[in-house]
Amino acid sequence: MTPLPSANDDTGHRISISLDGVPETMLWPLWHRVGLAGTGRVPQEELLDDPLAAGVLARIDYDFAGHFGRPHPAHTIRAKLGDRLIRDFATIHDRPIRVLSLGEGLETQLWRVDDGRMEWITLDLPEGIALRQRLLPAHPRNRMIAASAFSPEDWISDIGTDRPCFVSAAGLLMYAPDSSPVTRLLAALATGLPGGRVYFDTIPGWYSRKTLRGLKVTPGYTAPPMPFALTLAGLDDFAAGVAGFRVERSWTYADPFPRMMPVLAMASRIGFVRRHIAPLLILGGFTPTL
Repeated sequence: MTPLPSANDDTGHRISISLDGVPETMLWPLWHRVGLAGTGRVPQEELLDDPLAAGVLARIDYDFAGHFGRPHPAHTIRAKLGDRLIRDFATIHDRPIRVLSLGEGLETQLWRVDDGRMEWITLDLPEGIALRQRLLPAHPRNRMIAASAFSPEDWISDIGTDRPCFVSAAGLLMYAPDSSPVTRLLAALATGLPGGRVYFDTIPGWYSRKTLRGLKVTPGYTAPPMPFALTLAGLDDFAAGVAGFRVERSWTYADPFPRMMPVLAMASRIGFVRRHIAPLLILGGFTPTL
């Protein structure tokens, strides 16, 4: 793990942040990942070891609990599985890898998984890049691109094919207006990064519909609309519609660490729940160049 420089600003003061809409959601997983440790909801050994994220949270002047409520394990599960998949990808290659993190927000995954050789590309909207630069320490192998992930024609040629590439799109695709931008993005990644892999999550239709009606996470926070939904029942058909893309494996949120979400783990044994109700974590692959 890379040593952690200080995330404090020069004054040592807490930083006030004003965000709304989708950009504000970058604070949501940060709160859940860090705050989970204080809830006693999951075994200690299941928590993320992420002192940098804890330091960043402490620097932000924001009512996290008032907006996002009691910390939930889902974002920690997503991050922990992503860490494992990136490490596995690095292990199977005999040369340094590249990680392309789409819509990265305030994720601190680079500092958790860095093997000293990875190149890391952060791609986010301009306000996300600006906030990362303000709150997170600079890293010598972290390149940043300010762009929309759903406009791959603007940036895919800048990523490079000289290294095997792992793409993380965790917490991103549900904000697409429909399935078309998602299929275009995956097809562009498959064409531009042959032989790579991609990790993303999806929400079920019932949850998507709640957000479209205005889902109040707490009285102080309404989640932005999340139009794109996909469950196991539709996964094969969806994947078949994306040239060069295949599903390597999928999980419900409870599958990777069942002790963290025991109720969902039990419910996911029911076929209907697993296929139609449960949110998914998905590992995909791109066809290599012949």
